Amino acid sequence: MSRASGAGPWEVDVQIVVHRGRRALTVARAVRDAVTDALARTAPGAQVTVTVTNAV
Repeated sequence: MSRASGAGPWEVDVQIVVHRGRRALTVARAVRDAVTDALARTAPGAQVTVTVTNAV
């Protein structure tokens, strides 16, 4: 979690590993939505990026 400028929106980078039996895009979107919802009160407008780094 970082902020490029003191007044700009928060930028959140989440890296995840998914199970091979799951669709990576679906999981990444669900994680992004959950993180965005969790930050809605404390960091409204946060830009959340989710990267799937591996599958196991």
